[in-house]
Amino acid sequence: MQEMEGLLEGLEPGSEALPTVLTTLRGALRAERAAAYGVDVGPDRYHTAFVHGVGFPQPSSVLAEAFDASLPPAGSRFGYFDPARPPLAQRNRAMRFSPLGMTEPLRALPITGEGEGPLWERLGLTEVEWEHARTQLAGSVSNLYRQLGLEHLAQMRVLVCEGDMMLGWVGAFRAEPFTEREQRLLQALTPAIQRRMAMDRRLREAGLLGPALGAALEVLGRPAWVVTFSGRVMHANKAGQARWDQDSQSLAAQVRECLRSPPGTGPLFSSGPLRTQGLPDHYLVLDPGPPMEPTSRLPVLTQRWGLTAREAQVLEHVVQGETNKAIALHLGCAERTVEVHVTHLLNKAQVESRSALISRFFQS
Repeated sequence: MQEMEGLLEGLEPGSEALPTVLTTLRGALRAERAAAYGVDVGPDRYHTAFVHGVGFPQPSSVLAEAFDASLPPAGSRFGYFDPARPPLAQRNRAMRFSPLGMTEPLRALPITGEGEGPLWERLGLTEVEWEHARTQLAGSVSNLYRQLGLEHLAQMRVLVCEGDMMLGWVGAFRAEPFTEREQRLLQALTPAIQRRMAMDRRLREAGLLGPALGAALEVLGRPAWVVTFSGRVMHANKAGQARWDQDSQSLAAQVRECLRSPPGTGPLFSSGPLRTQGLPDHYLVLDPGPPMEPTSRLPVLTQRWGLTAREAQVLEHVVQGETNKAIALHLGCAERTVEVHVTHLLNKAQVESRSALISRFFQS
């Protein structure tokens, strides 16, 4: 267990920790096979987030394809649990199950080990949910087990959860039933697995948000970097990369100084930390560049966009960050009139939002 905890805690973020841990887990439990998978909830059906298997004759790509094809529509159970809403009694709890093929027809997968009361209560199900689950086990789950050669193997598994969110399924299979001692081993290891899977999930989500972050930084129209506290650049927009290529050493020193100083006190300023639970803080650093002078750009854009004199006045106040109410007070008109002028400005500048209008003004 110490070896597996060391693997989970010691492997670098973003590395494929689970296959390595599954190999060790398989040996510790004297299992024939070990597996882990995650499920993403879509609007219509569930999808596989990841699939890892050790000891299977099929390659990982075949495992993933077979597993994804067996997942039910959204809101349905996959065996004895709904991946979107795992029962409280099954969250982060190691459980042992008899082989699916022990009964005829293939309808039941009885839980083994300690516990009192009906099986469905130990699984956190109602009797009706239990019957629905048994029926579903005779369908796609049985087909999946047959396809992978698991129907005659006992299993022990844990639904690794963070709150009510299922991070993944981790378990092992073998011909002989698992013992209570082996169940306690998996239970003791579950907190370390949970921490690792939570971190991996956040890293996957951060990867999906990367393109959105990149697009947002480009709209700023000025050099911008996402950095660690030590000043290591994790992401830069095009303007930021160009600045970095010109003088990375000097700029890195300025970034580090900026992170250790109050915002806005140096040549660079930071908007503050970017916090993600379970990951170290990162920071968004912007280079304000030379002072922006709206008045020098206004005549050119007034002619280019075909603005009226009043629209040009409204634009001058908009790009300075003033609200419609403040602009109305400056110009001595109704706030509703300013709203109409802003709408005309958006149409003439061919943008859809106030922030995009300001960005277009300074980039043009």
